[in-house]
Parts: sequence; C-alpha cells; structure tokens
Amino acid sequence: MKVGDERFLRGLYDLKYLFGDKWAPAILVTLSGGPMRRKEILSTISSYSIGEEWSDKHAVLHDSILARTLKKMTEEGLLTRIRCTKTFPVTVTYELKPEVLEFLTQAETLVAWADEHQELIAQAQAYSRRNGDEIGTLTGVAELDEIGLTDDEDDE
Repeated sequence: MKVGDERFLRGLYDLKYLFGDKWAPAILVTLSGGPMRRKEILSTISSYSIGEEWSDKHAVLHDSILARTLKKMTEEGLLTRIRCTKTFPVTVTYELKPEVLEFLTQAETLVAWADEHQELIAQAQAYSRRNGDEIGTLTGVAELDEIGLTDDEDDE
C-alpha cells in the first residue's frame, strides 16, 4: 500500500457518505443557483429529467421526502435554513453552505470525466440494474469473499 492510499480511500467514502443520499445531488444542483423555498426546490427537481438508469424504481420526489431530506442535509451542515419573519406568512428558504458550493465547482471535473467515459458509466448502470447496489460498498467486499471470488478469478 502506498503512503496516502488509506487517506484517499477514506476521503472517497467520506464523500459518498456525505453526498450519497438519493436526492442530495438533485437538491445540491437545484440550490447551486441560490436560495430557494421548498416548493421552488420541489418544482425545479420535478422538472429535471432524472434518468432511471441506476434503479428500476420510478424517481419521484414527494414533498414529505423533500422536507425530511432538507432537514437532514441542514443538520449535516450542507445547507443553511433561513427563516424570514419580516413577511407574512413567514418564509423559509434554503441555501448551500459556501464549502458545498465549492465542492460542486470541483465536481465539474469529475462530471467531465464521466461524460468522456459514457461506456463505462453505461456498463456500471447495467450491472446495477441486474444485481442491485450491494457490490461496491464495504459490505459488498465481504460478499465477494463469501462467494469465493479471489483476486485471480476477478481478472478473468
């Protein structure tokens, strides 16, 4: 193992944990343009053509799911919830923390890489549809051991 591999691996899993919620990417992209109210977030995300390549389940964001996800993301420190009492009724908006906006800017490089490697993405999506998302997680590694897949067999 090279020096720094463990830190890099831990960092990748930290990112997956932080931004891995089903609706987090859509919420992050939606809020990248500035603060929005919950209903605006919901209508914007509903207008996106979110592919179902990674799941055979229909991707529909309901208001109750959005409310829970916004609360979770706020508690995780990704979003700021702003309550304005100067208006009637009181308005609540959500916005990205500056460091999250910085992350999205950095992620543009990764998205460009994914655009250049569509065949690899398509292959991973097809595998995911056939087999679920179990493999590829830390528990998935243990599952590989359980089915007896060795490093030698993996190369075939």
